[in-house]
Amino acid sequence: MSMVTIGMREPELCLSRLILSLHSIPEYAYVSSWPILDRKLGSVSAVAIDGDGNVVIFHRASHVWTLASFDSENRYQEATGGPIAEQAVLKFNRDNGALLQEWGSNLFYMPHGLTLDHEQNYWLTDVALHQVFKFDLARSTTAPVLTLGTRFEPGNDMYHYCKPTAVAVLQSGEFFVADGYCNGRIVKYTAEGVPTMSWGRNSFILTRTFTLAPGPVPENFFAIPHALTLVGDRELLCVADREQGRVQCFHTGNGTFHSQYSSPEMIGSRLFSVKYVHADGGLLYTINGPQFDLNVKPVGGYIIEMSSGSVVGRFQPNNSKHAFSNPHELAVTDDGTEVYVAELDPQMVHKFRRIPKATQPQGEHITDSSASYLTRANVHPEANGMSSALTASSIGIFSMVSTLIVTSLLVILMARVICFRSGQGSSRFDEVPLRNMAGDEG
Repeated sequence: MSMVTIGMREPELCLSRLILSLHSIPEYAYVSSWPILDRKLGSVSAVAIDGDGNVVIFHRASHVWTLASFDSENRYQEATGGPIAEQAVLKFNRDNGALLQEWGSNLFYMPHGLTLDHEQNYWLTDVALHQVFKFDLARSTTAPVLTLGTRFEPGNDMYHYCKPTAVAVLQSGEFFVADGYCNGRIVKYTAEGVPTMSWGRNSFILTRTFTLAPGPVPENFFAIPHALTLVGDRELLCVADREQGRVQCFHTGNGTFHSQYSSPEMIGSRLFSVKYVHADGGLLYTINGPQFDLNVKPVGGYIIEMSSGSVVGRFQPNNSKHAFSNPHELAVTDDGTEVYVAELDPQMVHKFRRIPKATQPQGEHITDSSASYLTRANVHPEANGMSSALTASSIGIFSMVSTLIVTSLLVILMARVICFRSGQGSSRFDEVPLRNMAGDEG
C-alpha cells in the first residue's frame, strides 16, 4: 500500500512548480469551433469516447438540479413533470464535430454518468431515478438490457442506490458502480449484475450520519465518489473523491486501498473527475471545480504523473468566452491526443487537441490565441566551437561540464521567478452559484 499525496509546504511547492516547468509533458490547444450543433444543450453531465473514436455526451436538456429537486430523504420531487422529452444522448464526429446520432428521449430525469465499455455498451446513471442502466444499441435505444436500482427509491442495501454517479467495466464484464452522493461507496458486480462486494463510507459533511474524527480523512472514506477510471495495466480502479479533492485508487480484485493522489496547493479542495492514460508512464487527467475556500485555486484540468504523484501539466481555455466555470466530467483518447470536458454551466463541451512536439514553443507560455495555460522550459545545451585538437573524450567532458553549469544557473533563475511570482489570476468563483454545493450538485 502506498500513499502518494502532494500536500506540500512552500519550498516543496516551489520545487514542484520548477519540476513542472522542466518536465516533458503534453501541451494542448483549445478547439473553440467544436462541436457543430443547431440547438441549445442542457447541463452536460458526462462525456465519453466510443470504440470508433466518436465523442458521446449525456446532457440534462431542460431539467435543472436545484435545492428543490430532492427532499431531505433524497427523493426526487419533480417526477410528476415527466422525463426529459429531448434526446439526452448525443454522438459527434470527433474530427469535424458533426452530430452522428441522438437518442434517449423520455427515459431520464436527471442524467449524471456515462461510460462506454469495450463491447460498446452504454452505461448511464440517473440520480433522480437512483438507477444504473446498460444499453446495447444494437438491440434497442429505448429498452436497457440491464437495470440496477429501484425507480425513484433511494436506499443503501445491495439492490438500492442513492444518487449513483458513475460506472467502470472490466474486460471480464465485471463492473463497479460509484454510489454516490448519499452512500459514499463502491459496489462491484459480476457481468450479470450480481453484487459481490462493496467498500467505502460516506464522509460528506452534508449527508453523513456520524462524527468524523479530526485530522486527515482516512482512505476508504468518500465525500461523493464522483467519477471512476480503470488503470488496466496496474489492475486498479481510481475514484474521484470530489469533496475531499483527491483521487483514491484500489485493487480491482479485492477492493483494497492502493494509493492516493491530491494537491491542495495546485488543484484545490474539490476534484470532479479523473481519467487514466497509459502514455508517458501512466498519467491521471483530472478536472477540479469551483471551490469554497478562502484561497481558491483556478478551475481547470490538471495532469498527474502516477509514478511520482506530481502535477506535471494543465489544460484550460485562455479566453473568457470559453473559460471553465463548472466542469463536471472529462474524457481522454487512449493516446492522450485529445481531451474533452463536459460543463454544467455554461452548458457545453470543451475540446483540447495535443500540440505536436515539433510545433511546441520552448521555454515560454504557448502564445497561440487558442492555446491552454501551460508553461514548459526545455534546455538544449549547444556545444561551443572547439579546436580540432580536442579529442572526442575532451569534447564529451567539456559538454557535460557546460551542461551542468548552464542547467544549474537556469534552475536557480527559474526557481526565483517561479517561487516569487504573483498568483495565477481569478478563479471565476463569482460566477458559480452556491446552490451547486448545497444541493449536492456537480
